[in-house]
Amino acid sequence: MTTLARTTNETRSADFSLFGFVGRAARLAYRAMKMRSERAALQAMPDHLLKDLGISRSQIEYCTSIRLAPSDTDGMSD
Repeated sequence: MTTLARTTNETRSADFSLFGFVGRAARLAYRAMKMRSERAALQAMPDHLLKDLGISRSQIEYCTSIRLAPSDTDGMSD
């Protein structure tokens, strides 16, 4: 893809309307609530279960704040 085509595609996909802003704000609020509930669930676990997961209690905040790896299992099959 050329630079001009990429720039055109990015500006077309960027939504600067009120609905775009509301959508982004809703996604951020959802992610914040999900991160808070994940942290609470991990904090409630005993240390031996956290050790089974491969994390320590001091790493809970870091592990739940990573944005590169998805934390949901919607796309995973059992």
